[in-house]
Amino acid sequence: MTDRARFTYSVLAGLSAFAVLVVITVASPSAFSDLSMVLFLAAMIVFSITYSVQLGGGVVSLMPMTVAAAYLTMGRVSALWTVFLGLLGQAGLRVLRGHRHPGLREPQGRALIERTAMNVGMHCFGLLAGAAVIEALDVEIPLLFLDSRVVARLLLGELAYLGVNYLLAAVYFTGLGGVALREYARSLPRLGLFEGLPILIAPLFPVVYAQLGFAYVVLFAASLAGASLISHGLSQAQQRLQRRVTELASLQAVVRALSSSLDVETVVAAIYEQVGNLMPVSSFYIALYDTSADEVAFPVVIEDGQRRLQVMTRPGRNGPTEHVIRTGEPLLMADSVAERVASLGLDHSGRLAQCWLGVPIKAGDEVLGALVVQSYVEAHVYDQSHLVILQMIATQAAVALQNARLYERTDEALARRVQELDSVLRTTDDGVLLMDLDFRVLAVNRALANLVGIAERDFGRHRIDVVRPGGEPLISLVHYTLEALVSDSERLRTEAADQIQDAVVFAPSGPHAERTLTPVRDKAGVITGWLLVFRDLTEELELQHLREDMIDMLVHDLRSPLSQVMASLSMLGDATEERDADQTDRLIGIAQRSSGRMFALVDTLLDISRLERGHLPLELESTSVDSLLREVSTRYLAAASANNIALRTETENDLPMVLVDRSLMGRVLSNLVDNALKFTQDGGEVTMKAEPGGEARPDQVVVSVVDTGPGIPLESRGQLFEKFQQVPNIRGRRRGTGLGLPFCTLVVEAHGGHIWVESEVGVGSSFFFSLPIGQSDYDASL
Repeated sequence: MTDRARFTYSVLAGLSAFAVLVVITVASPSAFSDLSMVLFLAAMIVFSITYSVQLGGGVVSLMPMTVAAAYLTMGRVSALWTVFLGLLGQAGLRVLRGHRHPGLREPQGRALIERTAMNVGMHCFGLLAGAAVIEALDVEIPLLFLDSRVVARLLLGELAYLGVNYLLAAVYFTGLGGVALREYARSLPRLGLFEGLPILIAPLFPVVYAQLGFAYVVLFAASLAGASLISHGLSQAQQRLQRRVTELASLQAVVRALSSSLDVETVVAAIYEQVGNLMPVSSFYIALYDTSADEVAFPVVIEDGQRRLQVMTRPGRNGPTEHVIRTGEPLLMADSVAERVASLGLDHSGRLAQCWLGVPIKAGDEVLGALVVQSYVEAHVYDQSHLVILQMIATQAAVALQNARLYERTDEALARRVQELDSVLRTTDDGVLLMDLDFRVLAVNRALANLVGIAERDFGRHRIDVVRPGGEPLISLVHYTLEALVSDSERLRTEAADQIQDAVVFAPSGPHAERTLTPVRDKAGVITGWLLVFRDLTEELELQHLREDMIDMLVHDLRSPLSQVMASLSMLGDATEERDADQTDRLIGIAQRSSGRMFALVDTLLDISRLERGHLPLELESTSVDSLLREVSTRYLAAASANNIALRTETENDLPMVLVDRSLMGRVLSNLVDNALKFTQDGGEVTMKAEPGGEARPDQVVVSVVDTGPGIPLESRGQLFEKFQQVPNIRGRRRGTGLGLPFCTLVVEAHGGHIWVESEVGVGSSFFFSLPIGQSDYDASL
């Protein structure tokens, strides 16, 4: 039920009851009599409601007893007028008290109309139901005597009166929501007990009035009023006590939550939860002040029970929050918040509150921020008692926030140191294992995990000689025994050595490493642990093997032509003595060719070195790709024909000119064609092609050399363009140097191009390289 529907229901109930009252009065005008008694009992209704007792979802008062007494004394019509006038009088009293004492939070306006109309409807219809039952049971009204039969019938009428009353109230509480209805339902047994029992006294009222007179009725009513005052006072004292107990319990809960956590979010959530238990809160926020930046941060803002997820920060303003922070004093604006803000010379921003309370969060003389609660719905929600309890919570919050800030700074510093150590461990290529004095693993990095072949988490935090589940001891993975480790550590402890180094192999064909054991010392030089460092030697060994292979290759490739030169010179001497001119010319030719091969090999090595360093100048000239391909084709046509290999050239018409070093680019093509002829079987084909780069390379010309040789396996293509690398298990017509393709790569890249290979085993290989049209990015002056 909406607020509007609930208001309409209440007003209809009150108006319906009033309409029934008017109809009954018009129908039986003589039934309305004894105006003085009506006014007296109406005054008793005002008094009983004023000094009622809060209970559960409603209030307990002597009004049901007064209404029953009015009916049993004067009849139905006068009793209904008594109810109506009493409730109107109570509404007027509430208006008067609300204006004189705003802090009492009396309902005003629409809320007062709704509550008064609902009370009129509940008690009038309840009275009509009870009267109908009593009159149906032939009980004479006004009541002049009592006996057991009359009392029993009056009890039935009492049940009808309270039943209709509580039923209409339940419908009203349904409109307030499920929580209010459940609370009201739980309080019904107590409401029935505290309101039903006094009604049993109501039959005495008409009997006293009939037999003893009005004076004794006043005396009887005064005694009841005294009892009502005593009950009201006890109820107020109980409410104050209960409120104090709730405040202390909430404060204890805040202290417990704040002392058990150093997390700012947890601290703030605990504060909000307990503040919400103590007072109505439409808006709750904590403001923290940064003096260095003159900014106010709002780590938590809760509006109507919903928390803002984004933390807001703003420059310091001249608002109420900043006023509390600046002065270090609490500020309570119970009503007229806009006027109070203006009178303090402050600026208002955001949603206007009806009641505003803010207290500073102070640690000693330092103001850390402010804790603020607001009510958007009702004024005078907060008073001095709320201010005091909020100050107590703010004091505890200041200590918690200060501890949390200190913890955050310490945690950040520790996290920074840990991150630095972790960065060192992760970025170093050496494997690192840190142990305490008992050889318990403290830290290990990924490099070591990769060396030994297990995950970092599998090292755990155990002694290094502990056997892993389903595996071998960690100590064996680092190629140590416990006895050897203890022995080496003792040598280091006695300073017989600064460090102990050994060479280890992690698998029969796995990585080689240099293992170093060194002590970890504190500032005083005391040993606090042990550090094992593993330097991977695999790459160094591979480079060493590469140097050895290169030396072997150079010795072989230089020795062979050198032997031919020496043999030719020896034979040349013999031929000279014999004066054989033909033999002399042939031997000189052999010597020249062998010397040329040695020169070409040395020249290639020098060119590769200069290309790698960027020290080989390019003599660029505008060149036709077609003429370059035909020139190389002419050079190798005889060699191709000798091996029955078809050497073809295919170029597209109107290919653009390229700006290249014609000599170097000719050597690139010669290397590629020479390789193709070397590995293509007799009867095969080698084709040189040139074509535009197409959509993928619109500003380039792509040149390719395609053969029908054995092809290159996929696993061998990655290292094909590196120095001294050759495809294993594939033999050509002659042995190569492993320098041709690296030379081609460097030359093509120097021209701003790119080289790559495509191959299929058993079908052949295609080597491509691209050349940009126009000026190369390479600096020809180098």
